[in-house]
Amino acid sequence: ETHLLPIGTVSRLNVVLSLCIAQPIRQMGGKKGAVTLRSRIMKPIFSRSVSIAMVVAFAAYFFGTTDLMLRFVRLASKLNFVSRSLQHNLSNPSGSLMGWFVARLMVEVNTASIQDLITRAELQPGDTAMEICFGPGKGLEEMALYEGVRLIGVDISDTMRSQASKLLSNHIEQGRIQLLNASVGDLPMVENNTVHKVVNMNCVYFWPSLPASLKEIYRVMTPGGRFSTGVKFEQIKDFDPGIFRNTNKATFLKALEDAGFVDIKTQEVRLSTGCPGKHGRSGCRVDPRSHYTGIFATKPKR
Repeated sequence: ETHLLPIGTVSRLNVVLSLCIAQPIRQMGGKKGAVTLRSRIMKPIFSRSVSIAMVVAFAAYFFGTTDLMLRFVRLASKLNFVSRSLQHNLSNPSGSLMGWFVARLMVEVNTASIQDLITRAELQPGDTAMEICFGPGKGLEEMALYEGVRLIGVDISDTMRSQASKLLSNHIEQGRIQLLNASVGDLPMVENNTVHKVVNMNCVYFWPSLPASLKEIYRVMTPGGRFSTGVKFEQIKDFDPGIFRNTNKATFLKALEDAGFVDIKTQEVRLSTGCPGKHGRSGCRVDPRSHYTGIFATKPKR
């Protein structure tokens, strides 16, 4: 029996193979005639970087389960020759093949979690809500289902802003959503006391300065505003501390208190079946082992 690949998959795979094989061939250099046809083909195929890139491509296209993606991330985190690229792209997705894989990973792994977190943010008509590290835009897409809520997205990645802009184009054109390409610790374009709700999922690890970032979030929030974040500190504790800077729960809770937040609470959330949030009726996959730690805090009322 012959299995035919979808046309879109074939075209994308051609791009992947060209990136994996053609580019290394161009970089091989050497004297004219010194490189045989066999060496031009075999050397890049068996190079470690190309092998990993091809594994990523095939895994994402043909075996794109959450479990397999997570297994790849755990494996890659222990392999020096690919680990740093993966972790850099987790913090700031680029337009590279690895960045593409990370963007898909965000959709597969984070969608159910961010939708669940948003239900806990208690959005109300008239609210201005901000998502930090909006990634591919699935969280903002969920929040747009809440009537009367104005949305701001903040992400440091140009690639993620471009991708999310396509997903959210109608809402952007209507003026409901504003996407900012900025660092969470530097938001001069957002006025004081204007944001009612702030949410983020798997994001706090990457903030260069935790005190400065929380201070800036505190500044833009309205008195009585609610801060909601989802973290998985245990899963990333072995990652590069130069990239994953904030990985300690107690330190993060203390930083929230030092920034002035009150009513700080944590909750262990396990998602087992179904798909949470307003967008749940359109369906999303939830791995039986999906879980996160929810951390919630409030800016004091005057």
